[in-house]
Order: sequence, then C-alpha cells, then structure tokens
Amino acid sequence: MRHPKLGVVVDFANCLPGSQTRIVSDQRRMYLDEGRQPWAYYGPMVAAIRRALADPSPEAALELAVAKVEDSAKHAHFVELQKGFLRWHEGFAGSLVPVGTGTWVGSDAVFDVAPQLGLRPAKGPKLAVQLYMKEPELRPDAAAVPLHMMRSVMDQVLPDGVPAIFDVRRGKLLLPSRRRSDKRLDADVAGVVAHWSAIWRAIA
Repeated sequence: MRHPKLGVVVDFANCLPGSQTRIVSDQRRMYLDEGRQPWAYYGPMVAAIRRALADPSPEAALELAVAKVEDSAKHAHFVELQKGFLRWHEGFAGSLVPVGTGTWVGSDAVFDVAPQLGLRPAKGPKLAVQLYMKEPELRPDAAAVPLHMMRSVMDQVLPDGVPAIFDVRRGKLLLPSRRRSDKRLDADVAGVVAHWSAIWRAIA
C-alpha cells in the first residue's frame, strides 16, 4: 500500500475527541478502495481551482466544474467550495508556480507531502498550498501540526517557499504561526502521528 498523504493528518488533527478511531478507519478504507479515495471525489474541483487561478474569468472555470456534477449532495459541496474560493480570490494577486512532492519520515509513520498548488503572491514568499475541502472548519491549532510537517520538507517541495493550507470553503489561507516554538511543534507532531499510527495499526 502507498504511503498515506499528509491530508490524513490534517483531518485527524482537526477531528473532535472521540471520533479519532472512526476517522482513521474511514481513511484506511479509502486507501484500500480506489473508488473512495478523496482525490477521486474532489479531483475535478482541484483541477478547476488550478484553471481558475490561471484564467482571467475564474468564475467561469469553476462554474464549469460545478455544472458537471450530477449527484445533488456532491453538487452542494462543490457550490460551497466555489463560493469560498471566489471570496478568497477577490483579494489575491499572484500567479501559479510549479510545486513538487516530498516525503515526511517519522519513527511511527511515513507520509507523502504533495501540495496541490504552488503560488507566487504579488508580495511575500512563494507558497506550497495543501487544499482542505472538508465541511468542518479547519482550526488553526490543528493546522499547525501538518504545516510544521510540511515546513520540514520544503527543500523537496518548494525551495525558499512557505507551507500553507487553504480551507477552501471558508476562503481562508492558514500559514505557520510563530507563537509556538519548534520544540513545542515537534512534540505536537510526535503526539499526533503516534496516536494516528497506533489506531491505524490497531484496525489493520
């Protein structure tokens, strides 16, 4: 089985106490069932967001992806993603840049880091952006864990870049916070990954 992607850590870190086992069980089933993998579900919207960032008419690029969805529940999800992206895009000035992939290796697990977007804002450093498209809002304290993991492999992903996670539904870009020391963040990552790995192995 391929290495899990960093998105599983994002979802796990963001889940409420008591739901961790269900989250990891769902993740494991998705990795074993090609038809249930999240990138298959959200893939059309990811592609539409890339097109929208390069298109002078981003609304049209997203509308085309939304219009193709026949399932009513999925259509509603895509409409919310469309609205959130366009709210954020109103204040964004910049362009796409190539972004690579990396591998985060820990004592308990290995994760593939594959940001969906590379951005060059009009001001500031380049960004390697992981897209978060789920319904629950992504809490900043939960985002801090995967952002720190991304930061440790930025030389593989986007040299001289900064990691970011884009909560598409809310139109909110989350960046690493310096309010926690690297030592504290290292400990936070170790705790989350060890907990995730223990559940992953237990339900195998």
